[in-house]
Amino acid sequence: MDFKKSKKLLAILAASYWALVLIIDLAAGSRFHFTSVTTDALSASGTIGELTEGVTVTQTIEAPAEQITQIEVLASTYGRSASGTLHIALLDEAGEILAQQDADAAALEDGRYTTIPFQTPFYTEPGKRLTLQLTTTGSEQGGSISVYYGNTVTAGRFDVVKNIAEEDQYKVDGVSGQGMLCVKLSGIRALTFYRDYWLIVAGVFAVIVLLCKRWWKQAKMGRNNPLVSVCILQTRYSFLLRQLVSRDFKTKYKRSVLGMAWSFLNPLLTMSVQYIVFSTLFKSDIPNYPVYLLSGIVFFNFFNEAVGMCMTSITGNASLIKKVYMPKYIYPVSRILSSLVNFGLALIPLFLVTLITGTRITPALLLLVFDILCLLGFVMGMGLLLTTAMTFFQDTQFLWGVISMMWMYLTPVFYPESIIPAKFLTLYHMNPMYQYITFARICIIDGVSPEPMAYLWCIVSSLVVLALGIVTFKRNQDKFVLYL
Repeated sequence: MDFKKSKKLLAILAASYWALVLIIDLAAGSRFHFTSVTTDALSASGTIGELTEGVTVTQTIEAPAEQITQIEVLASTYGRSASGTLHIALLDEAGEILAQQDADAAALEDGRYTTIPFQTPFYTEPGKRLTLQLTTTGSEQGGSISVYYGNTVTAGRFDVVKNIAEEDQYKVDGVSGQGMLCVKLSGIRALTFYRDYWLIVAGVFAVIVLLCKRWWKQAKMGRNNPLVSVCILQTRYSFLLRQLVSRDFKTKYKRSVLGMAWSFLNPLLTMSVQYIVFSTLFKSDIPNYPVYLLSGIVFFNFFNEAVGMCMTSITGNASLIKKVYMPKYIYPVSRILSSLVNFGLALIPLFLVTLITGTRITPALLLLVFDILCLLGFVMGMGLLLTTAMTFFQDTQFLWGVISMMWMYLTPVFYPESIIPAKFLTLYHMNPMYQYITFARICIIDGVSPEPMAYLWCIVSSLVVLALGIVTFKRNQDKFVLYL
């Protein structure tokens, strides 16, 4: 190992680490300080009757956060022009008014949640029981509004029955109703993560430094370890790696008239077909569906292509492996890097569609660097696992064809997450590709940073699978030649 060049490489990696830390800190903004919280949405089962002047409707409701910013009301105007003013008040246990807001009854949408922001947000304790009070003025029988009530919570396409205690049911002039009002409180909850952010990244860096020092001492003693492998790959085999990547990339488009243009056309054509099918025939109502669809296609195609190419990297280079000695991990790494080049080209039409659809460009796009790095680690781990399996069992490639198709349908590439039953959501969210694609969509479509937990999911899934792949590949690589 060339220790001089290796020191330079480690310095570059350390600088890259802190650059990424700064990018995340700057681009994440308030998402590391606060998070928006909203109470559950109830499915409407009926209305409470006309809310005329003199009628008082009350209900107990829990505060979702420290700062309450708005309330959403599912009102009914009975399909006519409503008159009067709706008065909304939130009271504490002593009956003191904490916040109040008025809304023009004529401005309320019939059968849809209407957002009514509080002009002066108020502070309380999360989980504290408040009393919601609704009254009207200037409204008469036959021209007033009503409010929907329900007893089921919407979860995806399904409704889950909610056990409502009698004291939590809505009351009209003190008489209990048959459920809870279809209202939602929204607020802002402070996060403690930001205060710990720099401690976390500094602690991770310290652990990495200590680990690298240990590996460095082992390298001087002639012992192999992951640090030695990375340094050798960069200092001794970088030229060969570039040639292998170039060969794989050129082979993919050999004898193709359009050549590299397929890197742009393939995701665009796939998006066009699926857009017509799901937005027209199936009436998909996902906001900004072209960007939603294309982002899912581009990210999942990279995963599928990289893992598929990596899987045959050892068996496909059998003649070279038998004749020339090189670290065997070079072959899967070269396949993944060639797929990464294709992925980079596929991102160009994604950003073009983003601009064409008028999606707001924000600094949150810089966070895609973190997402792509985590995805790259996950792909590398999966590739090493399947490369090892493929060398011993040739049927792996056929099994992977079926598994990858199932994986695509278990990932929200072209459909919304809301169609998944509530009881399966926890398991559904454990899909790493769900995390990477959702992370990217939040950055691109919403223009904000995902919440801190999304970063943790991406890091953990990437590192765990990468570690499993490296250990499995390293323990079995000496046996590969016996099966080629």
